[in-house]
Amino acid sequence: MRQSRIPMVPRAVCAISGLVTALAAGWTAEAAAQRPGEARPSRPQEALALDMAGGDWDAAAGALSEALRIPRAERGPALRRALIAALEARGMRPDRRRPPAPSYEALADYVGILVDEVREMGDPAAIPALVRSPAFGIREAVALADLGPEAMTEALEVATSPESDGDRLVNGLLTLRVMVESWGGPTALSRERYERLVGAAALYLNGPGKGYAELTSSSMWHVGAVQIRALDLAAVLGDPGLRARLQEIAADPAEARALGVTHDIPSRSSLNLQTRAASLLAGEPPNPRPESVRPGGRMYSPPGPSNP
Repeated sequence: MRQSRIPMVPRAVCAISGLVTALAAGWTAEAAAQRPGEARPSRPQEALALDMAGGDWDAAAGALSEALRIPRAERGPALRRALIAALEARGMRPDRRRPPAPSYEALADYVGILVDEVREMGDPAAIPALVRSPAFGIREAVALADLGPEAMTEALEVATSPESDGDRLVNGLLTLRVMVESWGGPTALSRERYERLVGAAALYLNGPGKGYAELTSSSMWHVGAVQIRALDLAAVLGDPGLRARLQEIAADPAEARALGVTHDIPSRSSLNLQTRAASLLAGEPPNPRPESVRPGGRMYSPPGPSNP
């Protein structure tokens, strides 16, 4: 039986994903409210695109602000490509000691706007940029689901690759679960896609093995978080084998400890894993909810019989 000590999760990483939801949504609403009374940009769209693609933060942020005053239907190919390129450029993991912005709040704000704009475009060319977003989370997961089945290949790669860090593994699995829910449930999937998703969830829930060891060795500080996302995916897939595995984990703490999840950190403990498995078996929906990034949506659905 393998046990592992899990280091604390850096607060800066958690802060970015939370700030994207709170701050970026506010900037979007503010920008939209100001657009009717604001003058249209005097610079050509090509000039805005060049600034957004450049490395200067102030120029890129200023160009994005100008671009938001152009109705989406009137944005040309150069500007549309620049929005995607800007998201991808900021998506490479920054040195946390020197963020490519005045603050992580500013970076979260900027990225959140880009995610919203790119999602509205519906362009599959945005898929790599979305999975490389520094704030990769529920907003990006919904954007990828909106792009359709073509995005699943990239999400599967992120969720099952030893080269993914802890954040990528967690949010890759989140994206796969959001895709299943957004596309109408497991019956809406082709047999091949369904089996690949079952395999992705099983990879993290069926216990130690060579593949499992490779995936967790470079990101041990997210063991526990990774399994919880795998539990969520397993629950929405409804595969009999995965459901039986959820029942084993819910019933026996030794099953959780065998996955390397200990009591070192309460939020990542084997007890937390058991509780999550039990709640999913009882029919509680996984959180965060896909509708949380839609108008009027909630980030979390409270437990209770009234939930679908």
